[in-house]
Parts: sequence; structure tokens; C-alpha cells
Amino acid sequence: MTIHQDARVYATLLDGAESVAHALAAGRRAYVHVARGSVAVNGTPLAAGDAAKIGAESAVVLDRGHDADVLLFDLP
Repeated sequence: MTIHQDARVYATLLDGAESVAHALAAGRRAYVHVARGSVAVNGTPLAAGDAAKIGAESAVVLDRGHDADVLLFDLP
């Protein structure tokens, strides 16, 4: 899908010991939405339906997932 904005959208499935990190360029921020399951976002546990706005960080780390389906929006 094409979006006509300065944004990128990523999706991941995490379960168990898996983890993923997304680097944020200077001046960028992220919005993370947990669609299903549970996951830790930069150490903070989130459950299905939860979201986090992330700014002033150099990376977003998703880990400790349990049947997690997660969307990450990289925004200006």
C-alpha cells in the first residue's frame, strides 16, 4: 500500500524469546499499537489494544512477546 506521507508502517509477530529493534533517526518518533497478545515496548509491558507514543529515543525495542501482533509507525 502507498501512503503519501513522510511515514513508514511496520508489522511484526513476536512470541517467546524473540525481539526486534527499530532505530529512530534524529527528529523522528514512533507510535506502537499492540493489535493482539502482549509485548514489552522499551521495557514497558503492553497488552492487546494498548499503544505507546515514543519520542526522544534512538530506538524502539519490542521483546517478551506472547502471541503478539504489533504495528509500528515511524513518524516525523
